[in-house]
Amino acid sequence: MQTVAEKLETAPVAYYGKLIQREYLQREYFEVYNPEFEKNFPDVYQSFMGWSDYKLKRQNELLMQAPEKYQQMFEQRYSAMNVKGFFLIHDEIRVDKIYDKETKTWVTPKPGEEKKELFSFAYVGPDISQDTSWKISQRMMSRLNEPEEKLMPVRRIFFMDGYSEECYSLVDTSIFERIQYFPHRLKYDVDLNAENARTSMTANIDKPSSMPQKLVKSEGRGRFNAYADFGRPFLAGDFPDFDPVFYLDFGFNLYNRNWFAGLGVSIRKLDAKCDSCGTGDFGAHVEFGYLWLKTDYIESGVWGNLGFSAIEIPPERGSQDSEYQHERYFRYGFGIFVEALFPKLIGKPVDSFFERGIGNRFGVRLKLGMQNINISDIGHAKGLSPFVSFGITWHCMGLRY
Repeated sequence: MQTVAEKLETAPVAYYGKLIQREYLQREYFEVYNPEFEKNFPDVYQSFMGWSDYKLKRQNELLMQAPEKYQQMFEQRYSAMNVKGFFLIHDEIRVDKIYDKETKTWVTPKPGEEKKELFSFAYVGPDISQDTSWKISQRMMSRLNEPEEKLMPVRRIFFMDGYSEECYSLVDTSIFERIQYFPHRLKYDVDLNAENARTSMTANIDKPSSMPQKLVKSEGRGRFNAYADFGRPFLAGDFPDFDPVFYLDFGFNLYNRNWFAGLGVSIRKLDAKCDSCGTGDFGAHVEFGYLWLKTDYIESGVWGNLGFSAIEIPPERGSQDSEYQHERYFRYGFGIFVEALFPKLIGKPVDSFFERGIGNRFGVRLKLGMQNINISDIGHAKGLSPFVSFGITWHCMGLRY
């Protein structure tokens, strides 16, 4: 870390004032969150895109040349990060004074220079290099609190690539020897031989910060899921009078991290072998389970359910009793599902139907499982009914920043 006095010796320009607004603009979401940026700042936009293109191409080239252990470490660290990618930091500041390098004094800005917009580029994530030997570094960006209240303005010294600690006065220049300069882009080396490499530069990175909506979001703790599945049942056991026809399942679950529980309804259509008359098996259950796989796009979990089911048997042809007969029995089941969800969750924004902080994902799912069937009073059917189904799903979740 440099002091402000050291930074003033090398910085081409410095401004003293207060922050009006800060935006963290991720490359992938310019069109979504700031569609006017390219038109308003064409030179900055082109410079940022060119810089990030070159950086990404160079990094991919180095990864292909790197030993396998470095490639694995890079992928592990990149996958573990919620916030990652290329960012353009846009600061708007109210300028009180401008530093004159020739006289080393602070001067009043000319008319029209009282407000200044500064731009800086940052890559967040692991970085690989081959300076003298292969090395992986972690690159991060410092976070600055949102603009302070007007009644208590906090002034700092802003540079093109960073900012200072709070600086309440320019009269006593000795203070520059004591306050720190924080660069937008921070870097620390990753030790491949250490199990848990950690940065000690937490004073700036972990400072409480309220990030703008444009910053990447990820999943919070709460999540609601609704689903509907359509498929084909099978019969395994003693079923001399029935053939499987159709399977339908729908319900919802509430998630707490990887655990989930909810309510569901399952319906089976069975052919009763009585000249096209059918049998319906209707069940309601409590479902519970655990997500054992969770990646950017794919989730998979195991589930079990307990409940009750009622089956209806059509009247025998020619019988005087024209009403259906019904029988209830205890229902249980278990199985596994796999879901392909969009948009990407890890490290990406999830658009909301309702309000900021609530996100949505949609997907398709494959579900495999089996449930019991037990009809002893009015029919001859006892055993298990495996099934395979395809369905659609919707996830509504809380987001964190």
